[in-house]
Amino acid sequence: MKIKKNNILLVFLLTFSIHAYAQQKPFMDYLLSWDGYSSILAVELTYAVSQKDSTVFIFGDPNFGGQSDIFKVIKNIRVIQPEVLKINENNRQITVYHNGAEKHRITYEIDGSLPVDKPTKASQRELFRPVIEDGLLTLVSKQFTLEITDTSNPLVSFSWRGYPKNISYFNSVHPTQTDPSVKLSAYYDRVSEMVYFVMGDNIDVKEYSVMNIPYYCVTTKEDNYGNDLQECLSPFFESYFPSIHRFWKDANFPFYFLAVTALQNNQVPIGGGGFGIRNGFVMKLGQPFGTWEKYVTAHETAHTWIGIKIMLGMGSFDHQWFGEGFNDYTTLINLVNSKIYGKEDFLKYMNEKNLKLHYNSEVKGAPNDSIAANYWTDYANYGKLPYRRGLLYAFYLDNQIRLASKGKYTLRNMLLDLYKLRKNMIKDKLLTVTDFIEVGAAYIDKTTLEEQIVTYMIEGEPIDFDMVRLIDEFEMKINKNIPELSLMESADLFKIYHW
Repeated sequence: MKIKKNNILLVFLLTFSIHAYAQQKPFMDYLLSWDGYSSILAVELTYAVSQKDSTVFIFGDPNFGGQSDIFKVIKNIRVIQPEVLKINENNRQITVYHNGAEKHRITYEIDGSLPVDKPTKASQRELFRPVIEDGLLTLVSKQFTLEITDTSNPLVSFSWRGYPKNISYFNSVHPTQTDPSVKLSAYYDRVSEMVYFVMGDNIDVKEYSVMNIPYYCVTTKEDNYGNDLQECLSPFFESYFPSIHRFWKDANFPFYFLAVTALQNNQVPIGGGGFGIRNGFVMKLGQPFGTWEKYVTAHETAHTWIGIKIMLGMGSFDHQWFGEGFNDYTTLINLVNSKIYGKEDFLKYMNEKNLKLHYNSEVKGAPNDSIAANYWTDYANYGKLPYRRGLLYAFYLDNQIRLASKGKYTLRNMLLDLYKLRKNMIKDKLLTVTDFIEVGAAYIDKTTLEEQIVTYMIEGEPIDFDMVRLIDEFEMKINKNIPELSLMESADLFKIYHW
């Protein structure tokens, strides 16, 4: 039978079209607009679907700050007919029914304004709120992007259609790209670890080289507190970041950034608070940059390792005694090693911020599994519990390793072994408490270590420092049931924490 050429061509085109569709990568294209002075960010999302009747998005994350009024932040959500929208506020779900539409687009606004009755609390506790005000916008992807509920890993892109002219701009996808109109792309699994944007006329961006790694210092230029933030942060780039890279023997970074935004609308002074994200740390500051802010900056940037590259368990609440407490100890000793903290700062942090507050706490003996349920509702008592509990155990364990090895090894050696184990594991496998114990058994008795973890970290019993031997350089006295640490007169703190 003879087939006409036109039919052959049609079959070829259909086959090519089907093959091209099958090869097409799913995508999510975000187009952003901001006028430079209002608190509103306009978002337009164009996306692909895979032959589905509907697409379900999730906005926000309960672990990212309290979110009781999250749909006052994301608003004016719209789709184009024939698509239909359904919003479930309780589950934070946004469902789009496609109804045969070939193209898919959803628009919405992100309102960064703070409630007039509680701007201070909202600034620090409600992390899903971006900072968007006259002359300044700071934004992470978790504050405006929609989470997909399927298992795909689409290519996600961002570009700015509307933005004020003659402004400073920084992004954490490609920091060298300073034109907001140029599209930035990253796969979803990377975006889910957060992407950061900042723009405005009150922004200063300075680049450093730390162990041949590009480091960026992103700050507000002027604020109501008299800060020179670039000057305040320079010691971190000159000494702290090199110290912690040496601690972990890790300089395998494409780049890193530190961003500190001074808030202008808080009612009362608030210290620096923020969060670490992929390759960076973002801080909101509501007072002069002082000793506490130095600690917060050091603690959060240290999460690059413990908390991001090394975690025990599934989520952030599984074993915060390690993720926060052990991270806090590495923070403190690296502040000493980099000479940002001296003897007085070290002892004050150990005694006033940890030993005194922990042993005076009404919940000091609460079991580990009670922390998540009370974290946001009773932050004053439960929020800092795993930090203090883990830090004090890390200090205790460091001393036990030093004594058992007669000074040959420290906790750092154990943590390096744990990091090596994690790097050799497959990507999706998780470190466990069992891994922690197996690694630690090379330095102290395994049965003893197991008992310590169960007693002090899981069950929550406070360490009885009256019964604990420390290295000769330290002394712990008990005063009215409160342990107090001191440094022997001949001891050199820098030599103790030197690598």
